[in-house]
Amino acid sequence: MELRHLRYFVAVAEESSLGRAAHRLHVSQPALSKQISELENELGLKLFTRHSRGVQLTEAGRVFLLGGRRALVAANLAAEQAQEAAKGQRGRLVIATHCEGSIAFLPAVLSRFREEHPLVEITPLHLNNRAQVEAVLNGSIMLGIGYYSAALEEDEEEQVSTRLLFRSPVVIVCPKNRRFPKQTPAKLEDFRHEQFLSVDPAFAFGYDEWLRGFCKRLGGFEPDIAASANAVDSLIGMVAAGRGVFVGPELTIRGSEEIWRSVGDYYLLTEPESHFELFAIWKKQSQLEAMISKFIDLLVAELKSL
Repeated sequence: MELRHLRYFVAVAEESSLGRAAHRLHVSQPALSKQISELENELGLKLFTRHSRGVQLTEAGRVFLLGGRRALVAANLAAEQAQEAAKGQRGRLVIATHCEGSIAFLPAVLSRFREEHPLVEITPLHLNNRAQVEAVLNGSIMLGIGYYSAALEEDEEEQVSTRLLFRSPVVIVCPKNRRFPKQTPAKLEDFRHEQFLSVDPAFAFGYDEWLRGFCKRLGGFEPDIAASANAVDSLIGMVAAGRGVFVGPELTIRGSEEIWRSVGDYYLLTEPESHFELFAIWKKQSQLEAMISKFIDLLVAELKSL
């Protein structure tokens, strides 16, 4: 049984005439009569009785009409919802972020997106940058937000789309009550004799490699890494305890600025290339391209306002 059989049957039932129904459906009367006969044969039921003035539903036909109408309504609704999903108006969007600084912008974006697209069910997750890449590729998330300078492997770059969202300045957070260079602006090389804090790969994949390359490239020195943290709380505690200085995105600091300021002082670096690039990442040719694009546009707008 196909949907056209139901449409033809409902039209004949409502018109009580094969001729009027054929005119309404823009088909020939013999073709319509054949379709109704096929439907009756498939069901093993007589749906109509024929008489000189047209056709009349049998008792089985009246019962079938109720179900047939419901089926057509459900089919039309499913088609409408599919169209809405294709346009990014309905569906499910699972996103992930690993940067703690997302608290500075993500809640506002989620709220705005929900207001504009109430039929989209959105689920935010927390994954490190490498886990996001894997989740995008296997389809468990639709969109990732993070720093991917070391997380994307060469063969994976061809499978994903990326969009630059924001360039966050690099800051150095130092323990309070310590003597540091007073010159303005601060330069990375001014901190060459300090101990540095790194981050566990499970929390921020590739950070240790980035820190070493950053210090060597911009400051001309190999950083003395004293300890490694596995969460922002750990980093804050280590800075408070005087274990070392932390180099990271200003956006991360902004997400918990009051806490950071209570334990340390931070300096913005202004050397060329002294920034973190925050990207959105999603799988190429995603069926949710329209929905993803709308969410990213809100992200960009919110980040510009910071």
